Amino acid sequence: MSRHHHNRKDLSLWGIFRVPVVLFGLSLIGLIGALLQDGAWDGVFSALLASTVVVTAWALIRSRS
Repeated sequence: MSRHHHNRKDLSLWGIFRVPVVLFGLSLIGLIGALLQDGAWDGVFSALLASTVVVTAWALIRSRS
């Protein structure tokens, strides 16, 4: 499998921080929601919190293959 080469345009500030900003937003919503809501919403907000762990694990596995 070949590595993708990125051009200079991909190194914009938004290109670099897009995924971390989205993951931060999901985690923040999950954390605040889990603190404020109970019941069935706990599962939804827990999934939002777990999304960071899942995406990080996926990226690590992908980078090693």
